[in-house]
Amino acid sequence: MSDFKLGRVIFLAGVLYGLFLWHDHKPAPNFSLPKTYGGRVDLASYSGRPVLLVFWTTSCPICRRELPMLDRMEPEFSSKGISVVTIQLGDRDDGRQYLSSNRIDLTSAYDSEGDVARDYNVSGVPKFVLVDKDGKIKRSQSGWASEDELRSWMNAVSS
Repeated sequence: MSDFKLGRVIFLAGVLYGLFLWHDHKPAPNFSLPKTYGGRVDLASYSGRPVLLVFWTTSCPICRRELPMLDRMEPEFSSKGISVVTIQLGDRDDGRQYLSSNRIDLTSAYDSEGDVARDYNVSGVPKFVLVDKDGKIKRSQSGWASEDELRSWMNAVSS
């Protein structure tokens, strides 16, 4: 490969990498949502601390498997200074019934109109969004995430 072509490939790779970084490290949109059991969840209240946002629905089979796993992992997240906030898309009563019957004790809010989901470009659930202590999106992913993968996410913001 000629030096000119190699230079163009390196330049293009740098531009694409820069776009990737910009996308994943942009400021997290602020929100205030009602909690499932009363009160409010405000992203601003987590300023200076990492938070994992988990968008889900009661009709999502993957979500129904992931939420109990996240509930078990929450003490591990907490020990590393990371909060977990679940955001149910849909009717509060459906979410409340699911969480209660499965004894899930995570901080839970609901986004009945989907406004916050739109702000976070949620096109499928579950969707995980890791916001770092500076309020920037560090990582995001839709679909299944394993315990090992979530631990690597924890390590990415706790070190």
